[in-house]
Amino acid sequence: MSDPMDIEPTIMDDMINETTVMDLDDDSMNLPSVTSFSNEYENLPAGGPVSHAHIINLDEYAGCIRETGAVQLQDAVVTTLFKTSPDTLKSFLDPTVNSFKAVFGTDDMQLVVWRKGVEVLIGKFEHHKSLKVYGFEHVAGFLIGYDGSWNLKVIARNAYCNAKWTDVWAGKFDSYGGLVKMYIESEELGMAKTSSTLAESILENMYWEFKANIKAT
Repeated sequence: MSDPMDIEPTIMDDMINETTVMDLDDDSMNLPSVTSFSNEYENLPAGGPVSHAHIINLDEYAGCIRETGAVQLQDAVVTTLFKTSPDTLKSFLDPTVNSFKAVFGTDDMQLVVWRKGVEVLIGKFEHHKSLKVYGFEHVAGFLIGYDGSWNLKVIARNAYCNAKWTDVWAGKFDSYGGLVKMYIESEELGMAKTSSTLAESILENMYWEFKANIKAT
């Protein structure tokens, strides 16, 4: 695997085209939530704004009846990092750490959480080694505001690219050979629902229990 740490921060630019940033503070986009948060991590309080990241109370989450769209992707991400270890989450949030990349799992469907500066890429993917491609079931790009808000920039399904992390960060995704068509969400409601689907999948698969390859610089 090539080292991605010297890449210029051009996250998913080739994918975005005319897609606009989705502001999660928009009241019209606040999806109903039954998710309970905890104060286990001091810098991510349970009472923080909806657009900020929170640690999910997994004991209550496991026992509740969940509505579609109830889980925010940023909450699933920081919860996964915190459950991996508090120091892992601390490194991800540390502004003096320019680049943080964690890949969970080694076979079948893997999870990548990758931050460079204020840009974050999150995706579930499978490494098709014989084809030399990464196939992303879902892949999302966020911008983190200086106030701590997470703004969803782009999200896609069935996105394929060469098995090179430089290509992943550069957003060189496409459909695969006319057999699997990539779909980029362009409507805000669709973006929110798809990101929530990815969030729920991350929690259900409990990626924090998988082997993780983590690099921070």
